[in-house]
Amino acid sequence: MKIYWSRAGFVRSLAALTGLLATLAVQAQTVATDPVGATTLTLKGGSDTHISLPFHRPVALETQVQSIAGNIITVPASANLSVSQFVYNSSTQTNTYYVQFLTGNKEGMYYTVTANGPANITVNNNGDTTLDTGVAVGDTLRVIPYWTLNTLFPAGQSLYPGGNFNTSTQSLVLTLPVSTPGINLSAAGVYMYYNGTNFGGAGWRAAGNVTTLLPDVTLAPDSFLVVRQPVSAADTQFTLVGSVPMSQQAVILNTLQNGTGQDNPVSLPIPVAVSFGNSGLANVIAHSNNFNPSDLVLLFDPTIVAQNKSASASYFYYNDPNNLFGGAGWRKLGDPTTVRNNDILANPGQGFIIRLGARSTPTTLIWNYLPDYLSN
Repeated sequence: MKIYWSRAGFVRSLAALTGLLATLAVQAQTVATDPVGATTLTLKGGSDTHISLPFHRPVALETQVQSIAGNIITVPASANLSVSQFVYNSSTQTNTYYVQFLTGNKEGMYYTVTANGPANITVNNNGDTTLDTGVAVGDTLRVIPYWTLNTLFPAGQSLYPGGNFNTSTQSLVLTLPVSTPGINLSAAGVYMYYNGTNFGGAGWRAAGNVTTLLPDVTLAPDSFLVVRQPVSAADTQFTLVGSVPMSQQAVILNTLQNGTGQDNPVSLPIPVAVSFGNSGLANVIAHSNNFNPSDLVLLFDPTIVAQNKSASASYFYYNDPNNLFGGAGWRKLGDPTTVRNNDILANPGQGFIIRLGARSTPTTLIWNYLPDYLSN
């Protein structure tokens, strides 16, 4: 994996850029110009590769909240928005946008835009009944377009397109479910890039509905995809270029059904590696007083060639109540007595699963993470 950072035509190492990023974190309240970064991932032939999105697309608007009522946010008239400027239209406006807060109690949370007027933006609160009470006058927000299949893999770039609809001979992109109760869940969607001339010509299609073009499938910034390359295919390289996130990130974790464990496919949408001990995830998930934990973090090895991969490692947080094994900290199933706080939870562009154990009622947890490059 290669990562580079650039701004104003030059490349810097992360260490050299730390001071600049801290400065930009303040400037970002009034200037929507972020450092640009890139990451290159290997898509293994004949295998599944978990892909997350460590960068976002260019910011369309940065402004402050003047007021909020329910899910309607009023912004300064100087924003001078066109009516429905941020509303998807398959023929005239092919982006779907989200609002993400940069400051305040909702920092890092994002909500899909459903409408806008000249000085207001309506969002889908997605069940968040505290949206209007959690947002304050003066909080900074951004409007950002979601990544789509087309913007990630234009014309099937880095993949193996097909002139037919044979799912065994071309690349598949799998999206994972976020609203289906349970664990070991099947894909929510399976997509392929068709480069033939039938049914409207080249474009993205869904397995099972190959005659309909689907160019604008949106991808959540804190989830991940699975890219499945065909058997016997050579490895390919996938490079993602985008804007470096400049705020805390908020990742939602759910259990959806009473008494049922839940797999949450997640990623930290930032371009730096994060260790378990530095992640803050221990502040959110359940701790264990024994070696039979309820909540687990499942990691997947990108170098292993396999489809429908099993987790390569499972981690949990152990309280070590009798202080026999080095004190409280992260542990690994199969070696539970070794403290693993320094193990890497996530590298840029990689996704993982947080498996929450069964709760007596459906539960929503919010994992907040401030990247190191913004905390110094």
